[in-house]
Amino acid sequence: MSKNTYYIVQYNDRYGNGYATKMECIVKNKTDFNKWFKQHNKERKDMGATPEYKEEFDLIPITLFETK
Repeated sequence: MSKNTYYIVQYNDRYGNGYATKMECIVKNKTDFNKWFKQHNKERKDMGATPEYKEEFDLIPITLFETK
C-alpha cells in the first residue's frame, strides 16, 4: 500500500451487542492499531467494562489525498 494509506478502525458489532457499527479512529498502520487496541481496552477496564476482541474491529484502508 502507498505511504498515504491509513486505516479507519471500525467497530463491527460482530457479536450483536446492540451498538451496531461505529467509527472509532484512524491509524497510520496495523502496528498503530495494536497500540490503540491495547490502550482502548485499558480504558475499558478502568471504567469497569469488559475488554473487547480484535475481531470486533475492521481496518478499512483509506488513501489520504494530498496536493503538492
